[in-house]
Amino acid sequence: MRNLLLFLTLSLCLLLSCLLPVSGLAEEIEKEKNIYSRHLLKLQQTYSEFRSIVFSFEQVTRSGSRSRSGRGDAVFVRLPDEGKGIMRWNYTYPDFQIILNDGQELSIYNQRDNQLIVTPAEEFNQDITFGLLTGDRELNDDFIAGPPDDRFQVSPIGGNLRAIQLLPGEPHPQIKSIQLWFDEDYLIKYLVLVDHFESITELMFSDNIINTIDAKDMKKVGEVLFLDIPQGTEIIRP
Repeated sequence: MRNLLLFLTLSLCLLLSCLLPVSGLAEEIEKEKNIYSRHLLKLQQTYSEFRSIVFSFEQVTRSGSRSRSGRGDAVFVRLPDEGKGIMRWNYTYPDFQIILNDGQELSIYNQRDNQLIVTPAEEFNQDITFGLLTGDRELNDDFIAGPPDDRFQVSPIGGNLRAIQLLPGEPHPQIKSIQLWFDEDYLIKYLVLVDHFESITELMFSDNIINTIDAKDMKKVGEVLFLDIPQGTEIIRP
């Protein structure tokens, strides 16, 4: 990570050295760094103010020459009185799958395997990518925000979007970097996640619906948490 940051800094110095005096160059670098940090802070503020968000997603994961795709819809609801959030992530293609986090347990139902895996949600709740979408974490503590990766400079979905790259502030077991594209309202429209094996996962978000679920409306919260699995489903717990 330090080598990457050093490379970015040196590259920027090389481009600007003929135009700026040394003091001006340092100020320009610091100004750029502050801009990306402010973008990250604004993203966190935007998502932390949502009571709920519902959206559709499309996902593509590329690893070497292999590619897998999926799509579906997701729901995030904040439970401020309990200091946590709930999440439902429904895959409708290529296979029906539900990932449900009720704040206490993480349940993963796979229709094809007729299997439900239930594990404690504590580790998942601390995951920085989960915190990214819930606004529950201090993202400037988790990430170093900077300019977009050269590989992903252009928005894959067009539109007037801005982009930032996030590098974990501390080594992360899965994540090498995350790049986000967001609109003028600081809604994330596209996300590219790179792991340490250079596998790339792309997520496109659309049809955002904000604040339609109140955490105090137990009926709606119950609908989000409802998991109707067929009789005979194998249930696996650690």
